[in-house]
Amino acid sequence: MATKRKGTPRSLVAGPSDAELRRLLGRRYALFERVAHPRPGVAGEWRSYKKGAPPVLKVLEGKQTLYYVRPDSVAVHVSFLLSRRACEGASAARLPARLRSAIESAQVFPEGRAVRLAMHRVAEVADVTALLAVKLGVS
Repeated sequence: MATKRKGTPRSLVAGPSDAELRRLLGRRYALFERVAHPRPGVAGEWRSYKKGAPPVLKVLEGKQTLYYVRPDSVAVHVSFLLSRRACEGASAARLPARLRSAIESAQVFPEGRAVRLAMHRVAEVADVTALLAVKLGVS
């Protein structure tokens, strides 16, 4: 599915084609599109971080990584890395209980908490929007 492009960093790969994504995601393709392109000025690049692992779309605004998206046949998986300051802001923000719980139970790394969401419906894009606002300090 993903092939390495010549002359690119090791982790940068050619992502799946639009037809492959549509076949893989089925009715969740619209959800993937909304998450992959949340607003103007946001770009994505396909990456492969482990040999044999499926590619991941790294969603960026300028040089800042916003989050990662991994599509599969069951769900669209979105992963955020929230800094300590963003997590503190999340506790003050008016987030749904499921998002607060996801932040509190997220694995902690030196860089921050890895918050992972498995999304199945377009209505869940609001969760990505809320976490993105927390990450960017807009809450």
